[in-house]
Amino acid sequence: MLRGQINVKGYATPRQFSGFQIPIPLQSAAIRRYCDERGLVFNHHVVENVFPGTFLVLERIVAEAHLFQAMAMCSISMLPNDSARRTNLLDRCVNVGMTVHFLFESLIVSSREDIAVVNELLSLTGLLKDDLNRVRLMRDFLTPE
Repeated sequence: MLRGQINVKGYATPRQFSGFQIPIPLQSAAIRRYCDERGLVFNHHVVENVFPGTFLVLERIVAEAHLFQAMAMCSISMLPNDSARRTNLLDRCVNVGMTVHFLFESLIVSSREDIAVVNELLSLTGLLKDDLNRVRLMRDFLTPE
């Protein structure tokens, strides 16, 4: 890596996020293309395990944040649902100067203010899901059989 280049660690998951289950090779290709278009050095990607609610691989990347200048993943929806855990992970990245890039949302986290934006977006997404479920329930209730 040449001096001044940004070394990016890719993060992919086999689990569903944002209502999609995107194959690992497509996630990796999207991250690679994102890096190429921005002159970033795509290191390689790592894949989270398939068990729901675990983030062992993501935790490892954050623990090794001093080795990379950035991490990239497809969506903020790939982060833990628990706000405190999510904030802690992102805060640790920010503290060592690692930026976190979210491709689908066109969002880069590099400060605590950016972490607040991520948390707000995810809380709004949760509200939208709740609203959609209520609409479906009302529709089912009001629709005669």
